[in-house]
Amino acid sequence: MDMYFLELLNGSNSLFLDRFAVAFTTGYTWIPFYVSLAVLIIKNNKTMGQIMLIFGCVFLGVLASGLLSDFIVKPYVMRPRPCYDPTVRHLVHTVEGYCVSGYSFFSSHAANTMMLAIFLTFLVRGKVLSPVLIVWSLLNAWTRLYLGVHWFTDVIVGLSWGAIIGVLVYIGFHRLSPSVKFISSRYTGTGYDKNDIDMCLSVMMLTIIYCFLRVLI
Repeated sequence: MDMYFLELLNGSNSLFLDRFAVAFTTGYTWIPFYVSLAVLIIKNNKTMGQIMLIFGCVFLGVLASGLLSDFIVKPYVMRPRPCYDPTVRHLVHTVEGYCVSGYSFFSSHAANTMMLAIFLTFLVRGKVLSPVLIVWSLLNAWTRLYLGVHWFTDVIVGLSWGAIIGVLVYIGFHRLSPSVKFISSRYTGTGYDKNDIDMCLSVMMLTIIYCFLRVLI
């Protein structure tokens, strides 16, 4: 199965997709979007305790998803990335020599982005933001396959683990935080201002435009 999806999804004859995938998968690319999400949380929670609880939940989610993969699972399993695996690396399409260090199983990119997407889906309840976050996570996972730095099972396990952690972290947050219900055209059901959510979506759109512009440079 891994070889099938490696041949199916790794690389293409498109220079555009090559450069877009590298720009999209780079962590620094998404710093403005992460900042906009932080601003969303700060503006829409009344107490510092509530804000720190949310940030603490995100931090714990990252620890349990991506850092667990990087510092415990990967060193234990020691599965080589496709671009380093001596049995298949001659078949792997790489973009300008792009192949990150470390082991392959499981994908911390997939786990972290899906954890964040699931947690924010339950936290914010934005009708547009929620599916956009899920698609964003899946596109991040696709870039790892396209660039040949992960196997298909690495990504599937990462996405699944991230989703589980996202749900568990939100359950923990919900038990520690008083529940609120809003019925308003301006706010989501959990009290997040839709204008602030639109700001986050605008930053994401600008970031994607930046990825397109990187292709042209």
